Amino acid sequence: MLNIRNYLKVAPPFLKGAAVAAMISPMAASSLAASDGKVVFGELFTPASGWALETIDSYVLSRAGCLESLTYMDYDASITPALAESWEQVSPTVWEFQLREGVSFQDGTALTPQVVSDALNRVLNVASPPRGFNPSLVETVEPAGEHTVRIVTQEPDVFMPNRVASTNTGILSPAAFADGRIDPVGHCTGPFEIVREIPRQGLELKRNEDYWGGEVQLDEAEVRYIPDGQVRSGMVETGEIHIARQLPASALAELERSESLEVKTIEAPRTTTLYLNNHAAPLDNMKVRQAIQGAIDVAGIAEAVYEGSVEPAVGQFSPNTPWAPENAAVVPQDLERARQLLEESGVPVSELQFELLAYEERPALADVAAVIQFQLQQVGIQANIRVSEYGAIEPQLLAGDFDMVLLSRGYLTDVADPVGTLVADYSCDGSYNLAGFCDPEVDAQLERASAMVNPEERNAIYRDIAARLQEEAVNVFLIHETISEAVSNQVENYQVHAYERTALHKDLKINSQ
Repeated sequence: MLNIRNYLKVAPPFLKGAAVAAMISPMAASSLAASDGKVVFGELFTPASGWALETIDSYVLSRAGCLESLTYMDYDASITPALAESWEQVSPTVWEFQLREGVSFQDGTALTPQVVSDALNRVLNVASPPRGFNPSLVETVEPAGEHTVRIVTQEPDVFMPNRVASTNTGILSPAAFADGRIDPVGHCTGPFEIVREIPRQGLELKRNEDYWGGEVQLDEAEVRYIPDGQVRSGMVETGEIHIARQLPASALAELERSESLEVKTIEAPRTTTLYLNNHAAPLDNMKVRQAIQGAIDVAGIAEAVYEGSVEPAVGQFSPNTPWAPENAAVVPQDLERARQLLEESGVPVSELQFELLAYEERPALADVAAVIQFQLQQVGIQANIRVSEYGAIEPQLLAGDFDMVLLSRGYLTDVADPVGTLVADYSCDGSYNLAGFCDPEVDAQLERASAMVNPEERNAIYRDIAARLQEEAVNVFLIHETISEAVSNQVENYQVHAYERTALHKDLKINSQ
């Protein structure tokens, strides 16, 4: 087996102290994070879409404790009340949500059925609506009483409470949309109010004194955008931030030795995947895709790049879930078989040249790309790597203008059920169908699953589709992820949210130890 470590660049040492502070000035005016009722949170994503709620920017607002939706996906993936206090499916295609009474936005505007309906219709009508809440799923949203919002779906759908838990369906005050732009400052309902936005650097927040959910413990908070994982790790180690998201595997050992913080690691419902553009030749040839799959040593990547902190992927879903096919197994590297498949494909070697995209917010992806580049070379495939921020490459991905891209994709992100990701990524009209996979039979399976109340009946469909994706190498599933975050011992009541909805919340505290 290839010793992958020989092909990885040595990670740079931690950047510490004033050097790190200088990188993110002026927000890092002091060398240490404040500890008098204030938490500083290290966010890996830099908002790049003008706070458009259909984009990843909405997750940043949610983690900042600003944006809220009708319902909330809790730490255990259960759906709980938020701006809506109850809901009912009154017919197979009609849901009614009862709004919580007495809720106001931070600018004083009342939360009403009309305001909520307008907000949800606004996101339905954008050019690229959210994967889990879009016109192919939703027919109408309208007020239906003094405190009621009615949502009518195109087909029977048992998942609407899950769908409106998405950050993409977060509700901002009407004033946030004035002047043709989106401004969340002072226009949320959450426990924290943005008082200052420093573009591409961070947010300064204060507690919402009138929060509907009760007393907020912190006086203030700060979010700093720090896309480099090594920098986030260094800053939490030196105390410049209190919480660092998504730590690189190379940083874990040193951080775990620290007496001033705790490293929290959980299994994530997320798979790092090499997405292949099935629409573009020669990746429209299944034998070429299977050759790529066979050339990649996923077990070696898990061990070397992630230092054994993750498991090699057996497909779209972790084997610890009810959605993985029975006896699902890692596809072993087989270079000889990969060469044979390429020969059988009939594709000339001169056409086996691709651009391999990765994004810097996930710190390991550049190393994974380097390993894949080397392994593909062993079978005559040339991959040229380009790494940039996710916001810079997303338009290219959505336009289908790419060859292959490394993505960390949560399979319970859009909806707390695999149907959300499977519809978005693998239905013919899926809003995030980067692979371009299309089979009417799979579409019919997913339509049936969306109306099934019995989870096991749905799970059987998911297992069948997952097996098909792996067999045809629609994409190459690499590793099942974990999430590791470092938290200062000064911080109380912080949990890692596997679905990445929550960081700053009303019960978060800080002590002076």
